[in-house]
Amino acid sequence: RLQEIHRQMELNRSRMCIACTPQEVHTLKAAGKKAIMLGVENGYAIGKDIENVVRFRKMGVSYITLCHNGSNDLCDSARGDAEWNGLSPFGKEVVRKMNESGVLVDISHAAESTFYDALETSAYPIIASHSSARALCNHPRNLTDDMIRKIALSGGVVGVNFYPPFLSRSGSGIADAVRHIRHIAAVGGARCAAVGSDFDGIPFAADGLASAADVSALFEAL
Repeated sequence: RLQEIHRQMELNRSRMCIACTPQEVHTLKAAGKKAIMLGVENGYAIGKDIENVVRFRKMGVSYITLCHNGSNDLCDSARGDAEWNGLSPFGKEVVRKMNESGVLVDISHAAESTFYDALETSAYPIIASHSSARALCNHPRNLTDDMIRKIALSGGVVGVNFYPPFLSRSGSGIADAVRHIRHIAAVGGARCAAVGSDFDGIPFAADGLASAADVSALFEAL
C-alpha cells in the first residue's frame, strides 16, 4: 500500500506529494498541492523486527498507531485482552526506536495502561489520531480528560473520530462532532484539538459527515 501511494505521487506530482515534516506540509499547501502524510495503523505490521520502524520511515511513514482492536506484541489494546498491562518490553523498545527515527507515536485504540506507558517512554509528543472524548461519550475507545490533558502537555493532538458510537449514545451528527472538538479544546487547549474522521476505518460516519467533502460543513459549524 505504501508503494502504491508512492506510485500515485509520481503520477500526480502536480496535485499532491508525500510530506514527511511539518515544513513540507506548509510548503505544499502554499503551492496549492495536497500534502499526504503516511501512517501505519497497528504496530503488528512491525512484526518482531524493530528495524521495520526504520524501513517504514524511509518509505515516508510519519506515525504508527501502536495497536488496533486487539492486543499485539507491542501493547494492550482498548478492545483486546490485557496481555502486558501496557507496553510490552518490545513495545517500549519500539517507541524509543520511533523517537530515534522521527516517527510519531499514535495511541488511538490503545488501552489506558498503554497510553500512560507510551507517555512515559516517549521523549517526544504523542498523538491520538482518531479518538473522541470519554466525558461526552463513555466508550473505551475514547479518551478521558486526564489523557487529553496529558497529550496536550506533551505537545500532541487529539483528532476527533466521526464514528457515531464514539460521539453519542443516540443518533449523532455534525453538532456532536463539534461538541467533542470544543471539549478537547477546552480541556487541552485549541492547539490540541484536531479532526481525525477515521473515514477509512468506520462503516458509517455521523449524519452530515459522510466523506471528506463534508468536512467544510464541520468547519462552518465550528
